[in-house]
Amino acid sequence: MKNRVFFLVEDIEAAKLLVPDIRRLGIEDTDLHVIANQSIALEPLPEPDIAHRSDLVNAARRGALTGGTLGLVGGLVALTVPVAGLTLGGGAVLASTALGTALGTWFSTLVGVSVPNQEVEQYRDRIDRGEVMIIVDLEPEQEALFTGLMADRHPETLIEYGNLDAA
Repeated sequence: MKNRVFFLVEDIEAAKLLVPDIRRLGIEDTDLHVIANQSIALEPLPEPDIAHRSDLVNAARRGALTGGTLGLVGGLVALTVPVAGLTLGGGAVLASTALGTALGTWFSTLVGVSVPNQEVEQYRDRIDRGEVMIIVDLEPEQEALFTGLMADRHPETLIEYGNLDAA
């Protein structure tokens, strides 16, 4: 399982110097995301995907939990209060829970793609001032190499560990 690290560098030039060092560790662009304010061109740096730009992942989790709970409650109500003389069994509870989970996830992701990633938003003021966030997903065996690289070449950089799922 990959561990996510993220940090901010002072500007796009610092990011352009750092990213090739990170790539030399064998980290692919799919595991490397650079986030900057909209006035900064990221080319040739790897841009964040939809999951990192928006609140998609967190919204899907919340929607699945809420929809599944409502579906379960609805199924239990239908089981205990028969409508029109119909007797429903445990399958109805499972079906309503599954349907609620699916619909909750779907509706929430529709909203989540239009909402900025809330975990990145806490750093928005720094990003808007021109700092650049770099997110790296590391395999456990890459962590020591990455930590050594950062300590050796970029000791001033404060590395934070977290999930930043939707960055």
